[in-house]
Amino acid sequence: MFEDYNIKKVKFAYKLILPGLLWIALMLGIPLAYAFYQSFFEVSALLPEDTFIGLENYITAFKDTVVQQSFLRTIVFVFFTLTLSFATGMISALLLNRKITGKKLFRACLLIPFMVSGVAVGVSWQWIFTSDLGVLNNFLRFLGISPVSWLAQPNMAMFSVIVANTWRFYPFAFIILLAGMQQIEDMYYESAKIDGANRWQRFVHITLPMLKPQINITLIYLSFACFNQFDTIYSLTGGGPGEATEVLALNMYRTAFSRFDWGYGSALAILLFLMNAVLSLVYNKFLESEERA
Repeated sequence: MFEDYNIKKVKFAYKLILPGLLWIALMLGIPLAYAFYQSFFEVSALLPEDTFIGLENYITAFKDTVVQQSFLRTIVFVFFTLTLSFATGMISALLLNRKITGKKLFRACLLIPFMVSGVAVGVSWQWIFTSDLGVLNNFLRFLGISPVSWLAQPNMAMFSVIVANTWRFYPFAFIILLAGMQQIEDMYYESAKIDGANRWQRFVHITLPMLKPQINITLIYLSFACFNQFDTIYSLTGGGPGEATEVLALNMYRTAFSRFDWGYGSALAILLFLMNAVLSLVYNKFLESEERA
């Protein structure tokens, strides 16, 4: 009897989410299918008609040094942005997981960057990093330090992009980790205190192990968000100077909409989708192994 009841509940739940799933499938599936179809053609605004070229766009993508360099930049960008976002979120969560005055106000303020659009974040940080009138360089001049060309030098431009995106993404890590910390019973820390454990030992042996589910969720989200980052980088540097901050998503956009090579751009979009699919499968396997452990 109970099994029949549970089956009915599951069926009813699926019926409720079916319209939403169909809508998402249409909104994502149709553009993806069209991009897949277009990737087998040479499609350009400069050509009178589309020409079927088979796998040529994909072969070109694997040989293209610009794509390879964009991939390496993406790896560097993801590694540093993810690491800094997670570390900043963890430190913020630890600081606000205490009885302090104005905790709710601080928590609300720390969440603001995550609620701002990526384009707005890029424009705001461009105002901060601009060489002549930027807030940061004006502050450096006030201190008697020579201004820095934050967005004109390749290494500094990548640094600026990482800082801006860290500011944008760390609130997600902060709120998820803080929610996890608030679920940990005080008795664990009190027992550890009695046993003579210091703060670092309590963090390593109590906080981190009990935050494992929240840490996994945070790292998975940040990985995908950083890997597919486009809007903040585009509005901050446009991929420049030159191609210094051109990550995969930006390279795909430039190929399709700046060079008007829509067939090749579609092939790059499909490859980016496949990379995300592989990353998703790896994370699913990891989570399954964690559940079995």
